[in-house]
Amino acid sequence: MGIALFVLGLAGVAWGAMFLFNVRGAADKAVARRNAVRAVTAARTLNMGLTEPSRFGAWFFRLAGGIVFLGSPVLALAGLAIATLE
Repeated sequence: MGIALFVLGLAGVAWGAMFLFNVRGAADKAVARRNAVRAVTAARTLNMGLTEPSRFGAWFFRLAGGIVFLGSPVLALAGLAIATLE
């Protein structure tokens, strides 16, 4: 269990850094994907309010990445502590 938490924490650090620092345009791609999904949903449901771009821009995904980036080392350290105590 501890090793799984440690690996999950390391993966969270990598994922969070990718979005926080916008590596290879990760946040920009997420915004484009979100707006494309909204357009498809608008076409399916005939709700024209969804055709407008989302108010959550790249800053939202960068913020979420920052929160994950800062919280994941705690998870990794907890997993490391559990693994060493077992």
